[in-house]
Amino acid sequence: MCKKGKWGFLIGLSMVLFILSGCASNEKTEEEKLVEAIQEAVKDSSIGGEASNKAEKPTVESTLSEIVNFVTIDIWNEAFVNISWYAGSGTDSTGNELDIEFTIDRLGKAMEKKAEYNSYIAGLDSKYDDIKQVWTKLSNEIDTLYAKLKENPPHATDSEYEFDTGLFKQYSKAFDSDVESLNAQ
Repeated sequence: MCKKGKWGFLIGLSMVLFILSGCASNEKTEEEKLVEAIQEAVKDSSIGGEASNKAEKPTVESTLSEIVNFVTIDIWNEAFVNISWYAGSGTDSTGNELDIEFTIDRLGKAMEKKAEYNSYIAGLDSKYDDIKQVWTKLSNEIDTLYAKLKENPPHATDSEYEFDTGLFKQYSKAFDSDVESLNAQ
């Protein structure tokens, strides 16, 4: 190739590269715009990004519903109902083997959480006085039954063992009903 041809080729190549870099730059800009649009859409829809990282502050109603679930699951289902059955039949409420010491230990952990709920409910304003009153009865009954278990745990098929959950069920049902009514408002 001659010098003139080389320069022409290099100039032509430079122009092509310049044009391509300009196009690539435009494509990148369009690509960046697309990425930004997707990020904005995700942020707005709370799928990811800043909006989803911020947990909504729980309401009194949602916290009280959480407490109802706690009483039903952690206190009744996982402990009291199984303990009642254990004393009578030697099994849990579904007929399965039950480790009574483990069950009482797990109930002890639930009692720590109940103490937090006691503080929460005590701190509610006077608008919730009815719920506070029922919770106080329910909480005291839970404490009474737990103390009995700690002091004198049942043995399997011990027909002499008394573990009366009648008051617990009455107060629990009232608390559940009051919270449900509050949530319906």
